[in-house]
Amino acid sequence: MPNDSVVFEMTDEEIRVFCFAVHPGRKQARNFKAVTLERIPIPSGVIEQGNVRNELVLIDSLSIYAQHLGERQKVYLAIPLQQGFIRAYTLPWIPKRDRKSAIALLVDEEISIERSDVIYDFLVLSEVKHERLQILLGATRQSLMERYVFIFARAGFKVTGVDFAFSILGQSLGFASNEDVLYLQGESDSLQMVLFRGAVPENVRSLHSLQGAFALPLTAGKGESANEGMEEWAIEIRRFLLYYRTQHQNLNLQRLVWSGDDRAEFLAQGLLASNHVAVVEQAKLRNVPDCWRQVLEGNKGWCEVVVGYGLRISAQRPGLNLWRQPKLVETVQRRYRGMALLNCVIFMVGTVIWLALYQIVLPLQQEVQQISQQGAKLEEQVKHQQDLVTAWNKVTIHAERIGDSMAQIQAMQVLPGTDLKLEQVICKQASMSLRGRAKDARSVETLIRALRAQGWEQIALSSYKLTSLNTVEFSLSAQRGRVGVERTNRIEKPLEDEGNPLGEGG
Repeated sequence: MPNDSVVFEMTDEEIRVFCFAVHPGRKQARNFKAVTLERIPIPSGVIEQGNVRNELVLIDSLSIYAQHLGERQKVYLAIPLQQGFIRAYTLPWIPKRDRKSAIALLVDEEISIERSDVIYDFLVLSEVKHERLQILLGATRQSLMERYVFIFARAGFKVTGVDFAFSILGQSLGFASNEDVLYLQGESDSLQMVLFRGAVPENVRSLHSLQGAFALPLTAGKGESANEGMEEWAIEIRRFLLYYRTQHQNLNLQRLVWSGDDRAEFLAQGLLASNHVAVVEQAKLRNVPDCWRQVLEGNKGWCEVVVGYGLRISAQRPGLNLWRQPKLVETVQRRYRGMALLNCVIFMVGTVIWLALYQIVLPLQQEVQQISQQGAKLEEQVKHQQDLVTAWNKVTIHAERIGDSMAQIQAMQVLPGTDLKLEQVICKQASMSLRGRAKDARSVETLIRALRAQGWEQIALSSYKLTSLNTVEFSLSAQRGRVGVERTNRIEKPLEDEGNPLGEGG
């Protein structure tokens, strides 16, 4: 059946599995829709004191179960405390931004594991701002954690969180912060003894059977070996309590909680009878939802850790997660890989779009270039046309004057007392050049005076030639000046009065 979360508790003899699911959108425990509890036996020696001795056997056992369980979203591990470290510390109050660096220094001072191999997490138990800070610090070997995570990954599970079994149990059983509790956990051939100070497991001891008789049920006819073994355990527990009371004068041990088989209860009753404790009770989880209670009642003694872990997860209560740092690193790496992949995709899509747009724009660019060239030619033509219009306007404005001037110059061929023949007359704006023939020099002089009378200035002979027929070939140039008073009625003086520009003898 589909479940959202799975909790695994790793022990030397078996793997305990608790599957549960929360109704979508709800967080409280009462809204769970399905739970299962199972125990996976493993051969002896596969796990010893929390160390995995045979990975292949453990992977095979988990893989077989994974096929039955199906895919899971979240997997949580509860591991033994023998290979770990957990302790509560009261520190001066530290701001949140400085806590990680400060606790890293505390780890270097307090934990004997090599710094390169240590992996840790901390939980704030209480704080009084600007006064004190109480934390729970847990640590273990990173190589051990990576081995667990690798084994579960090979079996098809992705680990989300890891915590110590007794750390989970202290929170689940609801031990008050101001009380000391002795906890006894009976296994098939061993006994675990934990001293809790509040919810923190202060000291953990494991007692093992040498004769192997403890695997049998506790009955009156079991034999002397079993009784001797039980007596050895009782002596060891009393010795432990005596030593701890001697070392800790403030120890307030009044309560004993037991879980497991009948031997744990037998030892607990013996301690009660000897006045080592005042109250003895069986371990009982609090705030268990009704749909879990039936499963829990049928599996007392071994399911408290996995069910307590499930309660903490469902209620989203804070706790230790020894896999938090590697998971954060993995998350950051995955995020960076995702960003890099996204950038590659964006780059590829952008490249494709650019190529498509380039294919569309290229003909347009060529067309724009052609139009630009045509536009330049049109501009040149327009400019040339404007120059022609300007010239034409000038010619149009002076057309009548130029016509009159040309007519007057043409009439000079028949001036009285002259014999002239004008062969070429060129007028350009205010300039004129004239070429012709005359019978004598006096005719040329008369022509020059006539031009001056019409307003021409700066009259100069460009050439003057006397031919073999005693005629004169000449050319002259002049500039148009301001038009003076009409001189048509002026009586011309003789050439001798104005001088002879051609000189004597002409």
